[in-house]
Amino acid sequence: MEGNVVGPSSGLKTSGTLFQIFGGEYMGDVLSVGMVGAGGIAHSHMRAIAEVENIRTAAVMDIHAEPAEAAAEEYGARAYTSLEAMLDDPDVEAVHVCTPHNLHGAQVVASAEAGKHVLVEKPMALTLDECDRMIAACESANRVLMVGQVMRYYPVSRRVKQLIADGVIGQVGHLLRRRLGNFNPAPAPGQDTHWYLDLATGGICVLYCFGPHEYDILHWYMDSPVVRVFAQGTESTERYRGQKDSYTAVMNHANGAVSVLSQSVVCHSGSHDQYIMGSLGSMSFTHGRLLLNGKEVDVGEPGNGMQNQIREFADCCLEGKTPDASGRSVRHTMAVIEAAKKSAERNESVSVSEFD
Repeated sequence: MEGNVVGPSSGLKTSGTLFQIFGGEYMGDVLSVGMVGAGGIAHSHMRAIAEVENIRTAAVMDIHAEPAEAAAEEYGARAYTSLEAMLDDPDVEAVHVCTPHNLHGAQVVASAEAGKHVLVEKPMALTLDECDRMIAACESANRVLMVGQVMRYYPVSRRVKQLIADGVIGQVGHLLRRRLGNFNPAPAPGQDTHWYLDLATGGICVLYCFGPHEYDILHWYMDSPVVRVFAQGTESTERYRGQKDSYTAVMNHANGAVSVLSQSVVCHSGSHDQYIMGSLGSMSFTHGRLLLNGKEVDVGEPGNGMQNQIREFADCCLEGKTPDASGRSVRHTMAVIEAAKKSAERNESVSVSEFD
């Protein structure tokens, strides 16, 4: 029910002294957030929030009262069934948008216009026009916009990026990355199919469910944008009828490197690995092990990417900083995905500048 308090609003975390930032009053030590959506990914966010010292879940909103109230009770928050009502809650300083892909744009814009900072799950949106509206709304309101590119926040990803930046393998020439699996999402009770399989709601699944991580990490490793893409896709199964379920893309980067990404959601033998070749050496990440010139590299504790990501979001909101996975940074990733989709449709290479 809207506004129904079903548990303590602050859990074990307490807010500190108020101070002025972004033109408004914000807590000095703990950010209070509202969760938009109460599904599986929202619970991943709330579990991580419970482990991070500078953020707390203050509210949970879902159009279905039962999951909203259950999550609110579990995490010591208030439950809402209306986004507008939750955005009117003065205790909600920021929101995490964890809803079906086609809803991201409108919900981010509404949240920014209500004066809230926003962390939106990937994909940022299904169209570049929506991405641009989200960026414009948050910049106009002077709010933080961060996208849930969680792979950037795992220690092994940071280690790979640092090794490249330090020139340990010299000039990077070629990157190969694969994400292959058999993804068969179960429909919700009373539904014939999962929304992931509906093009209007989720977009092409292999591109917009998993692709945002894979296309993002390659240009992020090198701080080098993609300038041209040639991609091919295939439709192999009845499950994904009407959309391609496997893609391979060859991408040219501004620094001269070439990256190759292969993805499938209908491969019964899973694989998630990568190989990076440079002028002085090479790296690979397979079976959870990072190898540099064939020798394993210690990346320290495995770490929790979700917690690291959420901690950075809270830091940026509380301290007025720009997140690594900002809306403008991730907009490039979405342009590369659009270029890959268009390339496969046209059967020709596509310049990413077409979508700038």
